[in-house]
Amino acid sequence: MLLTDTNLLENVQILSESKADGTMRITGRFQLAEAPNNNKRVYSKELLEREAERLVEAYTARRLMGELDHPTHDHVSLQNVSHLITRLKMKGNEMIGEAELLNTPAGQVAQALLKGGVQLGISSRGMGTLTEGSDGYKYVNEDFKLLTFDLVADPSTKGAFPGLVKESVDSEFIQKTINETMGRARSEQIFITLLRDKLKRRG
Repeated sequence: MLLTDTNLLENVQILSESKADGTMRITGRFQLAEAPNNNKRVYSKELLEREAERLVEAYTARRLMGELDHPTHDHVSLQNVSHLITRLKMKGNEMIGEAELLNTPAGQVAQALLKGGVQLGISSRGMGTLTEGSDGYKYVNEDFKLLTFDLVADPSTKGAFPGLVKESVDSEFIQKTINETMGRARSEQIFITLLRDKLKRRG
């Protein structure tokens, strides 16, 4: 069963921004343990600690990628990758994460939105089952496997919007960036589709 739960990225901090390669690094609360989120799901602290430890190898090797918006699949679509998760660490009941927003079309949109003061959410994506509690909450079972975190617009976990260092950015520039990057993304998708069709015909 695919489980997605979103946190508001409050108090997100921009750790660094590189104009050379168009990347931005941010940090903030990615997940919260021992408290029901807006989906009425509860993750135990031990479960999140286990998953953070299990993913150390993946994010250290720069293989833990995330997408922009809510995917409905259990794998990462490379054409929609917006960021790399570079660290996950438990601090009390909070899972604190760090991510590098990439110079991909989706990554550039995410950067433009953050610079414009838009509050994004961070959505955990994983596979597992739930147990209904007598209190009306759904408890995530031990078979849960955390896959990644995605950037979304509608968070479900309370208090998880990263706080952004305020910058003055021209709103017209932001809109132009979004239009241009999304246009490139559509062009790339059309090219990939045509290439696949051509290869199929040859086969």
